[in-house]
Amino acid sequence: MTSASSRWKPAAILAAVFLFGGVAGAALGRMTAIRDLQSSFRGPPTEARAHFRLEAMRRHLDLTGDQVRRLEVVFTETEAEREKLLDACRPGLDALRDETSARVKEILTPEQRARHEELEAERRRRSPRGPGRRDRDAGSRGE
Repeated sequence: MTSASSRWKPAAILAAVFLFGGVAGAALGRMTAIRDLQSSFRGPPTEARAHFRLEAMRRHLDLTGDQVRRLEVVFTETEAEREKLLDACRPGLDALRDETSARVKEILTPEQRARHEELEAERRRRSPRGPGRRDRDAGSRGE
């Protein structure tokens, strides 16, 4: 009985070491990915959008350094124009969002409305302010 358990002990230790290594590697990879993603959101939404777009192109198209620099200029210039266009549309988008919200609330029960409002408040807390979003707080939205 002792010889059987002594034969399995090294295998069990080796399996535990590999399992621990896999878990530690996965945790480290996840932490690195989250840190990289968070660093992308540190700038304003327009910069984050341009960064994601450029990184996707860099990954898939094998861009040269010169192409990256030139594309950064293009994205910076067009994002400014995009913001101007969105500013012109924002009142209409806000009105449509308010109308949609009112119509949704008419359909929900009081309990569902309360839960829906909690979920929407949580979504607003998690989401960065982006195009089409108002800078007012949730209390002034009539929700």
